[in-house]
Amino acid sequence: MSPTPVLLDADPGIDDALAIAYLVAEHHTGLIDLTGLVCTAGNVGLDDTVRNALAWLDLAGAHPLPVAAGSAGPIEVPHVVTPETHGPRGAGYADLPTTTRSTDPRDGARLWVDAARAHPGELVAIVTGPTSTLARALELEPALPGLVRRLVVMGGSFLGHPGNTTPVSEWNVDVDPEAADRVCLAWEASRAADPSIPPVLWCGLNLTERAVWTPGRSERLLAASDAPITRHLTDALRFYFEFHQSMGDGYLAQVHDPFVAWLALRPDSVVSSPANLRIECSGGHTRGMAVADVRGHRGRVDNASVAVDVEVPGGVDAILDQVSAAIASLSPRA
Repeated sequence: MSPTPVLLDADPGIDDALAIAYLVAEHHTGLIDLTGLVCTAGNVGLDDTVRNALAWLDLAGAHPLPVAAGSAGPIEVPHVVTPETHGPRGAGYADLPTTTRSTDPRDGARLWVDAARAHPGELVAIVTGPTSTLARALELEPALPGLVRRLVVMGGSFLGHPGNTTPVSEWNVDVDPEAADRVCLAWEASRAADPSIPPVLWCGLNLTERAVWTPGRSERLLAASDAPITRHLTDALRFYFEFHQSMGDGYLAQVHDPFVAWLALRPDSVVSSPANLRIECSGGHTRGMAVADVRGHRGRVDNASVAVDVEVPGGVDAILDQVSAAIASLSPRA
């Protein structure tokens, strides 16, 4: 079988960095063809997301691939960054090296469209940051939902699980609810016209907060490969541990993004529920809330598949073991 073409839209970000390294490792195994990386402003500003993405690709020994700068902020509201979560430049305590890689001249939204058109019906697209660039790509190519094989988004919170930004909202969605809702509407319209188009797989906090990376896992990663990529990742993760400790979660890190990247490549491992999903954009107390209609109250086509569990021997911990092993394979012990 030929490798699955994959496009990542990220806002690195510490756990995005793990996702980048993981996908590069899967590219090396031949499981996927990592065809491009779109950088969207999110955890940090656009310049830093681009800088970080290029540096992490270099550290991972990635093949040449297009890296495009996408949206510099949300559609309608000011951009709020999270230096307390990921560090002032989005890499925690990691001192990222300079890189000779350059960005693609295309806008990130154009790279989305070009990648989908180059691999019609084959492209697996993964979004681990705000959907701001994807929303603009849908303006360029309204037929985008029918061109991708699968879209997987790390965003939202479901089944009554609390948000991490407001009581009801998850950060990626809360940054740009208008963009996320446009994605919902685009897939609803496309599936109403063509029910064979797969719904978006939304992986929310109800599932991804179970992906916990501990200091012990970092130690095992370094023991397996004391390479530049693993040293820089563990430096970044120390900052993430401290953030979670400051929030009362313990000295650990919830690594949503590499977990979602793993699931995106193995959708049969995901237990999910069909739903019609909309994002609340105006409520004074509920802005950014992902509102999933799982009982058909709206009488509208299901545009989403909400991830609720995994069917993997060993569960989430086993998945993170595989992610860690893949990253360790990027470079042998120095």
